[in-house]
Amino acid sequence: MATAARQTNPDLFPDLFSKHLSDRLKLLLVYAILIVATVQTIYPLFWMVFGSLKTDADLFNNVWGPPRMMVWQNYVDAWRIADLGARIGNSIIITVLSLTVLLIVSSIAAYALARLRFPGRGAIFLIILATMMIPPEVTVIPLFIVVRTLGILNSRFGLVFVYAGTSMAFSIFLLRGFFMSIPPELEDAALVDGANRLQVFWYVVLPLARPGLATVAIFQGMFFWNEFFLAFIFIRQAELQTIPLGLVNFFYRYSADWTLYFAALSMVTIPVIVLYVAMQRWFIEGLTAGAVKS
Repeated sequence: MATAARQTNPDLFPDLFSKHLSDRLKLLLVYAILIVATVQTIYPLFWMVFGSLKTDADLFNNVWGPPRMMVWQNYVDAWRIADLGARIGNSIIITVLSLTVLLIVSSIAAYALARLRFPGRGAIFLIILATMMIPPEVTVIPLFIVVRTLGILNSRFGLVFVYAGTSMAFSIFLLRGFFMSIPPELEDAALVDGANRLQVFWYVVLPLARPGLATVAIFQGMFFWNEFFLAFIFIRQAELQTIPLGLVNFFYRYSADWTLYFAALSMVTIPVIVLYVAMQRWFIEGLTAGAVKS
């Protein structure tokens, strides 16, 4: 049989070998690209941790390598200088409250734009999209005037409403696409069974929209946790400041304490990583199922 195959098609076996070699080379190329991407992503985290455990001399003499001697005192000093205990508490309170307000308002607005029929629905959605194009720095002065007029300047609640308001457009855009991916027949069946529109939204739509809500929570939660500019404008009292404002304490006029700064960064980065790992399944589902819908 093999002799007959060679006689009928003498180039068959070289072609198969060449194709197999080509597939292996493609696979090796894919693995090489993934390894480079992984190192590029993971190594900065290790570099930050390495820097947090070095002395100042070791940091400047051995920039890229691991520490020659573990200096755990850096974490103690960083915690004290940046007052991270109080600032972590403030960041948790502000982030949780901001996400609560944001998810409630944006989910209701997105559902209305996705399902309800009313005059001007398209124009409202276009206006919301247009606000996403405006840099936040442009709106700082009007926001400051509004917050001061309402009497919530220099307070946690003032910053909560600023965060929720500035993140509303993107959240509505993302959730609207996700709501439109949910089959409307499910809602029609609930309406036929006697449920009103609010009950349909609460008991039918929101449980199915958990990946989309998780996506918004991760995106905006990381933004709230790391945001500096708006917090610097609207919060001036030290006891109300968030983590990014505390990290400024490691930078002086002509120098910076990099080892303590890396130690503080290592401590405040952990909650973000834990949040993403805990919600990554919903995060990926929300991006693939809802964000590509229109």
